Amino acid sequence: MPNLSNRSPRAPTMAKPVAASAPAAITRRTTAGRILDTAEELFALHGYFGTSIRDIMQACGLEFSLARYHFGSKDALFREAIGRRAAVISQQVTESLDELLDNTRGAAPSVEAIVTALSTPAFAHLKSGDPGWHNYLRLLTQNSCLLERPDLTAPFYDQYAATAARYREAFAIALPDADIDTIRLMQGFVESVFHLVLNELYARAAKAGSTVGASQLSSVDIDNMHSYLVRFATGGIDALVRPPHSFPD
Repeated sequence: MPNLSNRSPRAPTMAKPVAASAPAAITRRTTAGRILDTAEELFALHGYFGTSIRDIMQACGLEFSLARYHFGSKDALFREAIGRRAAVISQQVTESLDELLDNTRGAAPSVEAIVTALSTPAFAHLKSGDPGWHNYLRLLTQNSCLLERPDLTAPFYDQYAATAARYREAFAIALPDADIDTIRLMQGFVESVFHLVLNELYARAAKAGSTVGASQLSSVDIDNMHSYLVRFATGGIDALVRPPHSFPD
């Protein structure tokens, strides 16, 4: 997930698996859908700055003018690509937190459970083998290069802001002595670890010969990396909130 620590966001447990299929509006193979699918893949592989409309249209075998007709500009096409699955993943991550809070029955959730809830929907999509979701999640890891272009990422952030806020509230319940700046820093750290682990999965898939993200990796590989993410992020948060004098010399 993109780093939302300066913007507006349950597990083991574990959260129930999410449905891998996207809404019909996402998967529909119209001309606009073909362009959008290809744009999503190329933006995910090469980033916003490394991808041109001409690249996209050549890759999907369509006339250059059709991109202008359906989307108008590269900026508009990127905003469409980054926003089209945002509502789906935001809802799934929120539901994952809701499930966690229901299961804790009013008790404070653990940091580990919150981190797991936050990351479980994305890893369920990775395990699904759906190349569209693999491309989309990889696209989200590109956002750190676009800090000076918030207009390009707004379609995602606008959808995910309420979810991000809910997770900050959950972290505040788990760590009642942490101030809001520390909570935001924690959230940003989790997002950064998420990107690190996701990029490692894509790198391993590339070595395995995959052209569509992490689909060549086994469920065991993906689960192992998910476990690593949770343990690493949880350990980092523990170090972040622990008083300095509590560390051994």
